[in-house]
Amino acid sequence: MTIDELVLFGTISKPFSFRGQLIVYSDFNSISSKTVFVKIDDSYVPFKLVNSSLHKKNLFKFNLSEINDEEKAKSLVKKEVYIKKDELVKNEDSLDFLINFNLYNKKVFIGPIISTMSKIGQDLIVVDYKNKNVLIPFAEQLITNIDKDEQILEMDLPNGLLQI
Repeated sequence: MTIDELVLFGTISKPFSFRGQLIVYSDFNSISSKTVFVKIDDSYVPFKLVNSSLHKKNLFKFNLSEINDEEKAKSLVKKEVYIKKDELVKNEDSLDFLINFNLYNKKVFIGPIISTMSKIGQDLIVVDYKNKNVLIPFAEQLITNIDKDEQILEMDLPNGLLQI
């Protein structure tokens, strides 16, 4: 599985029980995937999603196949969880339509948009920039053009934003 076929769903924040359940932080409201991919050492390792439920706001409780004790669960803490793009459940008011768009800064290609996030008071896009995930504020004053047909987002980013 390649990153082009996946979208960032969230991050494993902690084990939930001695049975290997995990708490996953995510900006999504739901998940319909039967398989998730955990990024381990630059590889996307598939795990069958046995069960998932919304635990609290932005927190899901996951049961993954083969993760059946606390030690295995602890080994996955802080790992990123991905799902297939075609299994993405989109929210009507989300920016998820921007996933797979190409981001340009002042007509210079930056990279593909791989995910979006909504934080309190701030929407963010996640861009693959030089093989690193970079968070960029999605603010109206930074946007110069959105071309939905060509899947291009053009922005005028502040100097130094990409060096952070």
